Amino acid sequence: MTALVSIVAIILVAALVFFVMRRRAAEREALRERLETEAQGHRQELDANAAKARQSQEEAEAHRRQFEEHQEEAERLRVEAEEKARLAEEHAATASELDGRSERARAAAGRHDERATDAEERLDELK
Repeated sequence: MTALVSIVAIILVAALVFFVMRRRAAEREALRERLETEAQGHRQELDANAAKARQSQEEAEAHRRQFEEHQEEAERLRVEAEEKARLAEEHAATASELDGRSERARAAAGRHDERATDAEERLDELK
């Protein structure tokens, strides 16, 4: 009878060891599947973030190019504005000088008109 109890005990221990090992294997398999899923999720996030980074970099480069173009145009317009202001000053000075000449010419014309009138009056007196 002890042999039968021993055999039953050995079978029970073997069954218990078998179920424990099977449970551990199932837990390891579940852990492996969970880690694979987690790693796959992280890889997908990596790909999505890498795509966003590339897109943001491309947009930044486009804005940088526009910034440089606007900056170059602003500099060109600044130089052009300075040249226009210089030309405007020159024209204002020339206009002022010509206004003076015009005034002097009108005064001279007025004096010559008076002299011509005097000369004509004297000529009439001689007739």
